Amino acid sequence: MIRGILALLLVAELCPAATIILVRHAERNAGMSADVLLNARGEERAKALANVLKEAKITSVFVNELRRVQQTAEPTAQEFHLQTTVIPDKEMDSLVSRLKALPEGETVLVVGRANTVPVLVEKLGGGPVPALGDEEYDRMVVVTTGQGKPSVLTLRYGDAAR
Repeated sequence: MIRGILALLLVAELCPAATIILVRHAERNAGMSADVLLNARGEERAKALANVLKEAKITSVFVNELRRVQQTAEPTAQEFHLQTTVIPDKEMDSLVSRLKALPEGETVLVVGRANTVPVLVEKLGGGPVPALGDEEYDRMVVVTTGQGKPSVLTLRYGDAAR
């Protein structure tokens, strides 16, 4: 066991890593237009996200142009006294380049949409991940980069969708 822990620490030292946390925006009011905002449940989930991440030492927050995406990121950005960086969905490759270039030790939050989160994970080299269901707002995908293939960990946060 001690040998395994030492090996893990050695690998961490030899393979500098950045951590990218990706989530879909929280629950929204009815509609799909760009101006649809979070509903009360979504606002609660956004606060739950900030609470879950408060020990994560987030250094940057990336969002797209949708207001509900930005609303989801706001509590976390406030927790870490950060400004969100808005990168439109049509510039996803630019976002991927920035994420791949993150320096060692950086931990960032990326809030997207149901159809962008799996694409981002795949473009980061994390392999295919299952599509997000229409009512699935609690999935958090953590991609750790470094040398070699990135590792991917899927977690859940907040209450499950009702």
